[in-house]
Amino acid sequence: MRERKTVSDLRGLRAAYNATYAKAEYGERAALYDLVWRLLDFDGSQILDVGCGTAPFAAYAAEKGASVMSLDLAENALHKAHARGRGPLVCGQGERLPFRDAVFSRVVCLGNLEHFLDPEAGAREFARVLQPEGRAIVMLPNSYYSGDLWKVVRTGRGPDHHQAIDRFATCEEWKDLLLRGGLETDEVVRWDKGKFWKRIFPFHFAYHFVYRVRRVD
Repeated sequence: MRERKTVSDLRGLRAAYNATYAKAEYGERAALYDLVWRLLDFDGSQILDVGCGTAPFAAYAAEKGASVMSLDLAENALHKAHARGRGPLVCGQGERLPFRDAVFSRVVCLGNLEHFLDPEAGAREFARVLQPEGRAIVMLPNSYYSGDLWKVVRTGRGPDHHQAIDRFATCEEWKDLLLRGGLETDEVVRWDKGKFWKRIFPFHFAYHFVYRVRRVD
């Protein structure tokens, strides 16, 4: 696993993301949410979105008739989400979710677990709040993304998403981490930022991997 950190504690991480969301925000293509929705197999219950940012997934899910409990570490992200009428919203840490055991049948974490202080602890929390027959969708970045390999050829530098904590790993390395956290993988789907021509490259050179996982009992 490739790792880069500029902060080492919760206070520093929250400050970094509050500074980011004071100026900008993160978002994904609708095609990703379409993919996540298919994998999620929505069952009518409330969905938990961990690391929601300004809650774009909640806005997408609302159009499908779903309610999303959106959680993020950064108050500035949640302020923007609130201003857009997105809710319910909770300020909290992914490694210490403020919910009782086995309360959600569906959990999503889209491009956030790799930025946690402790990703394995985050996976354990996803498993803890999942119901026995529930499922979670977790998106994680590939350390061997084809675009980053070309970047190495050109610049000698590896992947960098310019966040306070960045981690990159292979498909199987992420799968192992999730399993150590109590989540067993049922399916892995590639995500290539909507650039479907990138599917000419082998699966293990995808941009991100989207995991459908369930709790290990």
